[in-house]
Parts: sequence; structure tokens; C-alpha cells
Amino acid sequence: MRIEKNKAQGYLTFAQGEQYLHCAYLLALSVKTYCKINDFCVVVDPSTADLLTDNHRKVFDEIIQIDTMHPFENENRAWDLTPYKETFKVESDMLITSNIDHWWAGARLKNVCFTTQVRNYRGEIVEDKHHRRMWHENNLCNAYNGFMYFRHCAETKQFFETSQRVFDNFDIYKLSVLSNCRHNTADTDVFMSIAATELGSEDYYMPTLDYPTFTHMKQHINDFSNDDWRDACSWALTDDMIFCVNGYAQTRPFHYFHKDFCTQELITRYEQRIL
Repeated sequence: MRIEKNKAQGYLTFAQGEQYLHCAYLLALSVKTYCKINDFCVVVDPSTADLLTDNHRKVFDEIIQIDTMHPFENENRAWDLTPYKETFKVESDMLITSNIDHWWAGARLKNVCFTTQVRNYRGEIVEDKHHRRMWHENNLCNAYNGFMYFRHCAETKQFFETSQRVFDNFDIYKLSVLSNCRHNTADTDVFMSIAATELGSEDYYMPTLDYPTFTHMKQHINDFSNDDWRDACSWALTDDMIFCVNGYAQTRPFHYFHKDFCTQELITRYEQRIL
């Protein structure tokens, strides 16, 4: 399936299963709360499509249905499935916390532009030595697909085709190409990083800009003593929709990571602004 690119710009996410649909809905609500460029597309499988409500259909500008796929492999179809000429592809368990419309102007200097530096909740750039040792040992492009940009062009098509080839042949990479590979199966960051490295890492990020980026709430990035950041931090959403963690106002996309953070109570707070 290839979707006609009949819209200029917008956000794309994937949701397979009820929990991911809730997250995608909260993400869409947050995009529309803060951003003026806010067209939003969700890709779902048939069983998830059956869960769509009237409110979902009001908030999602585009709903695209595909067959159920491996939860990582489906993202290799983003170039085919997006209805946009320019796309911010965002993982569903994210919140947009401020207006990031200006990011379009910088990200489009590359055909595909990844986040390569993530932040802790204090806004500090963090080198993820715990999760990304294999990247350093293999000199891989430090690509995070959690928030990425791509435009509709031949070069982007080549990137996604290369990413699919890496996914299909990951056993070869694992056994013969990568040094000290710690992954039995490849997640999206792994095979997209390999694809970007093969095609030339310098073409896939903007070293002169501090975006795209996001706040990553994994334990080791924030030096937490336990896995769930909510056990280490307080958080609040103020009446004027400022999202704070331990007193730090969050202005970047916020990767909350633990899907059960997306509660109906939080969704309702954003619905009151949008619906």
C-alpha cells in the first residue's frame, strides 16, 4: 500500500493494540494543544481499528489501516504510508509539551533527520552509555527514531528500503558484521542506525542544531535508582498546560516510556482543551 502524499506536513505514529492506541490519542491531543502545524495520522491494524471511538476520529486527521505486522518492522513502511510530503514520525508514547513548529525549518535541511542526542528531564544532553555501547563499538549513527523527520523524495525511499533490508537480514549483521552485538532481534533504532551508517551518517542528522531531540525517561539516562521514573520524580500538568517534572518545565517532546502513564485522567485534561 502506498498512500498519496496530498498534505504538506504532519505527524505520523503507529498504534497496534489498545494501550498504544490510547498513547497515540494522547500524543495527538498534545500536538493539537501546542502546535499550529498539527495534522496527525495514526496507522492501525484491523483489531485496533475496531477500538476507534468518535473522539478518536475527531482528533486523528488521518487513520490508515494495515495488516498486523511485527511491532518494529511496520515502521519501515512509514515512507509508503504517510499522507504528508514532510513527516514528523513520533513514537506513540510521547507527549508534545510546547510549540515546536520551528523545527520543520531546520529538520528539512536533511531528507531524513534523526534525533541523535537525547535529554534527561533537566534538559541536559546525555550520552546513553548503558543502552548504546554497541553503537559506540561499531561507530554507528546514533539514531533515535522516537522523534524523526523525513520528506517524500527518492533519497528517503532509498533509506527505508535499506532499513527493511537490514531488518530482513539482521541475522547476518548480528553474526558477521556487528562487533559485540547484544541484540537477538533488532528494534527500530538498531536497524535504522545501521541503515543510516551504511548510507552515510552525516546525511541523517543536523550537528549544528539542538533539535530534533526529546526527553527520554529511561532509568539510566536520568540516573534513577529504579526503573520507573515516577518512583523518583513528581510531575504535574498545570492549569495553563505546562508539563513539569520535579519542578522542571518540559519544553521538548517527552518520552514517558511507561505506557500506563497514559491514563484516562490525563487524556481528559487534554480533551478539555481540544474537544
